[in-house]
Amino acid sequence: MKRIFTPTAVVTLFMSMLLSSCSYLDDIWDETPIDSPDKISFTQENLFPEGVEYDKQMNRFLVSSITQGSIGVVQQNGSYMEWINEPDIPSTIGIHIDQPRKRLLVAVSDNGASVKSSEATINSLAGLAAYDLRTGERIFYTRMDALLPDAPHFANDVAVDNKGNAYVTDSFTGVIYKVDEAGNASIFYQDDALTPAPGAFGLNGIDYDPRGYLIVAKSDDNALLRFPIRNPADYSVIDIPVALNNPDGLYLKNNKELVVVNNANGGENANVITLNSTNMWQSTEVTDVFETGPVFPTTATEYLNGQVYVLYAHLNVLFSGNTQEEFQIVKAE
Repeated sequence: MKRIFTPTAVVTLFMSMLLSSCSYLDDIWDETPIDSPDKISFTQENLFPEGVEYDKQMNRFLVSSITQGSIGVVQQNGSYMEWINEPDIPSTIGIHIDQPRKRLLVAVSDNGASVKSSEATINSLAGLAAYDLRTGERIFYTRMDALLPDAPHFANDVAVDNKGNAYVTDSFTGVIYKVDEAGNASIFYQDDALTPAPGAFGLNGIDYDPRGYLIVAKSDDNALLRFPIRNPADYSVIDIPVALNNPDGLYLKNNKELVVVNNANGGENANVITLNSTNMWQSTEVTDVFETGPVFPTTATEYLNGQVYVLYAHLNVLFSGNTQEEFQIVKAE
């Protein structure tokens, strides 16, 4: 018998599906933003997140994990839920939301601190994973370390240009990788002068200026570098009027404002500074400083109305062999 849906039945069915969908989505994220909380604290023992991004479409923070190799969701009320965790991803480090392509890009490494660390990957892994931002389904996982198999590796942070090409820093080898939208990897730039001393971190945070530049933190030199996309060999050191203290994550608010997170290796002098430039990042001036204290801040993201929030990762606790239950995402003002 042919089934006929009346208009009333169609509306009833639609509303039923909508309510069911809303119930499911409520389990994933809170639809109502809390305006500008000073601090969002979340509890997940020994998570040790390194990267953070605010997903404005889903109204949630996403955080990585050095020890779990996961991606987690942090709600504005402080609740935490693991979202992605795959067996071949030892540690998730820097993350970046590629909004035009609805992807989450994740730098993957292994410094030996993960529950999934192995002899095959410790200090020799530099990967980039891409996930569907809505579903969490893996799009690709690329091992850039295969390009330099005899070198030490630590993929640290990732940025993306307006064509969908990702750029990933390697903190143990003086390399910036390029991974196209399909996941094909190449060496964007390599220079032995950028390779740090053994055990030190070199290239770290990275962001992309749409005018054609990559801005990269070099932690061991307390410096910021500007790489022209068309000629990276013509890179230069950005003039900064204050001393940096182990610069880590970078967040480019616009083409004149850059947020720099100085982790100070977990020391008292850790801070978040905002730099302003009017000459294409040849030189800068400081427009704001936010002191964090000894919480090992790692990176920052933009929340509501352009406000910057910084992740307190407490990695000094991890490196000292101790445990940590609570982590914070804090308004940097």
